[in-house]
Amino acid sequence: MKCIGIAVLVMVTATTGVHLGLPQAIAGVVAKVCRCHKCLTFWLTLGALVAVGCPLLHAALLSLLMAYMSHWFSVVLVWLNKIYERLWEKVK
Repeated sequence: MKCIGIAVLVMVTATTGVHLGLPQAIAGVVAKVCRCHKCLTFWLTLGALVAVGCPLLHAALLSLLMAYMSHWFSVVLVWLNKIYERLWEKVK
C-alpha cells in the first residue's frame, strides 16, 4: 500500500510541475550552467563533495577554489591546443 501512495504522490508532483513549467525552467538554468566551465565546475564539485560526505562549508569553499582553478586549467588547454595546431600545420 505504501508503494501505491508514493506512486500517486510522484504522479501528482510531476504533473503539477509540468503544468507550472518547472521542468522547462530547470532545463533552462542547467543549460546556462553547462555553457560556463567555471559554473559547471562549481556545481559538479559541490555536488560530488556533498555526496561523499564532505561538510557543506568545506565543500562550498573547495568548489569555489576549483571553479577559479578551472579558469587557469582552461588557459593551459588553449595553450596546448595552439601548440597542437602549429605542429599539425608543420606535418601537413
